[in-house]
Amino acid sequence: MPFFRWVALIAAFAAGQVNPGTLPPSTGQMPAYVREGDRVEQKFRAYRERLDGFHKTLQTMIARDLPVLLPELEGAPPQPIVFGYQMLPRIVENAPAEHKPVISFSYSWPITEGYIDGEEIKLDRAMDEYQQSLKATGVTKSGLVLSLITTYKTLVEDQRIVDQYVEYNRLWQRSIAGDRSRYDEMTRIYRLLQSADADTANSIRQVLGQPLTPSFIQVKNDEDNHRVTLRVPVYTDIESDAFLLQAKASIESVWQAKDANTSYGIELDIRKVTPQALFDGQPAPKHGDHIDVKVHAARFPSDGVVLTTGAEMTNALVKRYVAFGPGDISVRTLAHEFGHLLGFPDGYIRGYKDLGEKGFEILELTSVFDDIMSSPRDGIVQVAHFKLLIETIKQRTNNDTN
Repeated sequence: MPFFRWVALIAAFAAGQVNPGTLPPSTGQMPAYVREGDRVEQKFRAYRERLDGFHKTLQTMIARDLPVLLPELEGAPPQPIVFGYQMLPRIVENAPAEHKPVISFSYSWPITEGYIDGEEIKLDRAMDEYQQSLKATGVTKSGLVLSLITTYKTLVEDQRIVDQYVEYNRLWQRSIAGDRSRYDEMTRIYRLLQSADADTANSIRQVLGQPLTPSFIQVKNDEDNHRVTLRVPVYTDIESDAFLLQAKASIESVWQAKDANTSYGIELDIRKVTPQALFDGQPAPKHGDHIDVKVHAARFPSDGVVLTTGAEMTNALVKRYVAFGPGDISVRTLAHEFGHLLGFPDGYIRGYKDLGEKGFEILELTSVFDDIMSSPRDGIVQVAHFKLLIETIKQRTNNDTN
């Protein structure tokens, strides 16, 4: 296929940013990726129960034999993440920046099950060490107990990671099943980017960087202070004012840039809509209810973007909404998701392999680029982002005038 056809395909994909909340058509039979996901998740829940039992056993022994060490033992393993309407994440500080070269990541139910098997082995070893600690005395016992506490903390952290893998697989395997033709094209682009020369990759990167800027974003020029601000109307049915204030401050703090002559920033115009008004006399969803996020977001006015809830994990639809899931989200990742509302697609490529009865393997290619849309964890907002947005708005204004 000619190179420019590939570029066109990428642009088309960016224009129709996938909605991870869309379910594939019902066939009367549970899809393989769902069946396999349910099986792996049940295995993970059984492991979590074992880890919880280990915590209780260890806690009882420490309280009886070495109570001075009890404060060192953390609480019970966290429950699996539960998602639903009005369930919000914690907005946390950014992790330390870590710039990496182009890397390909893979996620699947077999890979996730492999992680669970590995955690089972670690827990078995911890149980053996626990048995040894029961027979030990004095300094030896204290050393073994401290080692057990450290091991337990590591197991808890690993559990959180596996929980994220489960969420990730649920989200993207459903998305792939719902739009196979589009992901077929993205998979071909994924292969192309792995083997293409630098000029080809850079050309594709330029296409991915073109924003589909919403028409309702306004440009405010403060010539006296050499400041340009983009004002973005944001509708939301999120009831927590504290969360909205934190989200607004977080997004505005990241979406700033400065060159030699001008500083740039964005301003969120938050417009609250109550669930009752949104549903206009119909029953509104209750806290924790599962909702169809795409259908829900369509209820909001069209002259602004949307912040809402109900997703399994936080995700965005370009130019339209960010739907929050309950898992922690960093300030920078939140800014990345908001970048989708400004019209920017992801700067990375996501393809897949069909594993038959095992579901899909998700193939994700990250890039060397350090902008916020290519690297959600440690990328930065650049002046180029603002210039692309402003240029798009000017072009639209000129077209409307003519």
